[in-house]
Amino acid sequence: MKILVWLFAPLLLLLGLNYQQLYSAWTIWSETRRLTDLSANASLEFQNPEPIEDEFAEGLSPRFWEFSIINGGGQVSQDRAWHSASMTFDHRLTIQHFPDPDFQEENSNPMQKPAAGQYNNVTLIGGRGFRPTPSSDVVLKFSSKVSENFYGTAGVIFQPHGTLQEDGMFAKPFDMFGFAVAGQESSIQGVNGALCYLALNWMPVEVASLDVDAHALHEYEIRLRWISPTEWMGIVKVDGNINCQMSMPAFGPVEVHVWSDNSWVVHKTRRWLEIGPTMELKYQNEGEKQFFIKNIQIIAEER
Repeated sequence: MKILVWLFAPLLLLLGLNYQQLYSAWTIWSETRRLTDLSANASLEFQNPEPIEDEFAEGLSPRFWEFSIINGGGQVSQDRAWHSASMTFDHRLTIQHFPDPDFQEENSNPMQKPAAGQYNNVTLIGGRGFRPTPSSDVVLKFSSKVSENFYGTAGVIFQPHGTLQEDGMFAKPFDMFGFAVAGQESSIQGVNGALCYLALNWMPVEVASLDVDAHALHEYEIRLRWISPTEWMGIVKVDGNINCQMSMPAFGPVEVHVWSDNSWVVHKTRRWLEIGPTMELKYQNEGEKQFFIKNIQIIAEER
């Protein structure tokens, strides 16, 4: 028995120290396989919807957006303002966050449903039903910037159609590709600021800096390109220039997800006997911040 303990103790120690890294790798592998199996059996015959856009003149266009939600205090609202966040419209969308007076007393457990009490988030879901084909790309265009006092995260991404429900619960694994901004106190795979981001079932697969000032207004384009029935290419352009390209599994029909929240992503560097770094999610209560979006549009563009 003592010999067995001596033999297996180093292995158990190694597994214990690398639980998060191994779980992340397994999650990414299993979700990639699931998406690949689904897309391998999908028909190549597909008709994309007509182009749609929203200029945010006086509210959200019902042609573009299916629903919006605000998380706050562990509850979900469909109002324009709730708890410590709001949406306003003046030919642009402004998502604004305010100090949360109840923050210290709220639940910080990220596994609480629909969201931790300390999690303050605004989410918009729309642009549904597009999919790249061998003859056309799916292209999402918009202009965006964040305020100088920005913290937390925000972004505009593609995700599989039907991922998020109106009650704030996820009906599918959270797979996403697109544009994100992380505050300077956060670090996603060692990167913050304006990002190009691919994640599968919540786990970051690849994160790259877009090398632009997120506080200045830029024109962004997120493009999904068909490579094969099971593989796409995700492309992000800034002001007409390609800043990022990532190979990704095919998602099937997609929807647009716009959000801004108070997440604090902590990057923990690799320690002795660890096979890689780890990530921890916390929440912040840093006062006012804004995330701005102008003139968003989605089209199927012939190649």
